Amino acid sequence: MKVTFRQSGGFAPIFVGFQVDTDAAPGPESTELEKLVIDSGIMKLSDAKVKGARDVYFYTFDIQMAELKHSVTLDQLSVPPAVQPLVEFLKARSRNMLPD
Repeated sequence: MKVTFRQSGGFAPIFVGFQVDTDAAPGPESTELEKLVIDSGIMKLSDAKVKGARDVYFYTFDIQMAELKHSVTLDQLSVPPAVQPLVEFLKARSRNMLPD
């Protein structure tokens, strides 16, 4: 499974992210990530943003599982409870993606 996660926006805009190929980096973290992706149901979600919301974070997920590819963007107000553990896992591993 390949996962690319990007977090952007906010009051003081940020751009952080995390990318991993769980097949190339097997281990407990990869197993946990795969479980979070499956349990979250994110592969069935469509983009969701609250109209008129300001200073919110946006989360973009690009996920490839075998031949299935899915991309979805959610704002922080639209993250379903089942997706929240996945967001927290990925945010904890994210790093600044802007050049120094």
